[in-house]
Order: sequence, then C-alpha cells, then structure tokens
Amino acid sequence: MTSTPDLRLQWSSAYQPAWDDDAAAYVAAGLVGWGRSRRLLRADDPARHYKAYIGVHHSDPAQWGRSGEPAAKFFLSLFLRGRTVAFRTYARFPAALTDLRAYHASLPPAQA
Repeated sequence: MTSTPDLRLQWSSAYQPAWDDDAAAYVAAGLVGWGRSRRLLRADDPARHYKAYIGVHHSDPAQWGRSGEPAAKFFLSLFLRGRTVAFRTYARFPAALTDLRAYHASLPPAQA
C-alpha cells in the first residue's frame, strides 16, 4: 500500500491496518465520533488533477428521523479537477483502496 511516482499516498496517524475489516473499531477507540467522519488516507496526482480520500464514517439514521441501527463504514471520495466524481462506502478498507487505484489507473496520461 505504497505510493507510486504519479500517485502520492499520505496516511493519517489515525489509520490502523489491524482494523481494515472493522470500521466500528475506530468508533470504539474514540477516533471517530458518533455521527462523524475521519480521513485515513489522502491520494494525490497533481499532474492529472486527481485527489481522493479514504476514511471512516459513523452514521446514526435516528439523527435523520429514520429507522435503522447506527453503523460505521469506510468511504472513498474521488475528485477530478476540483469536482466530486464519486462517493462510495465499503465494509472493508482494502476494497476502497482497490477502487481508488483502479479509478486512478483509468485516467488518461498526464499531458506535458
């Protein structure tokens, strides 16, 4: 899970690889507040104007007057030229990282 020459990865000190399959562990450890989010990774490719974040989000449907249990999930936000192109949620961190890399790989080469 390292950077490549064209895609820089900046890891948060809050990221815990042992919790890649358990987003709720961040809530239990107090690293993500109730109904809050925390970024765990930022990816940048300035030449392609690409930026992405992977994080963990806790939501409580009752805050919005809806039924359902509170839950924590990983999220991926993708930005191209300053615009949001996708926001997705995941049960596992590696799935979000795979999608981040796949979207980056699908971009046209940077123009000189």
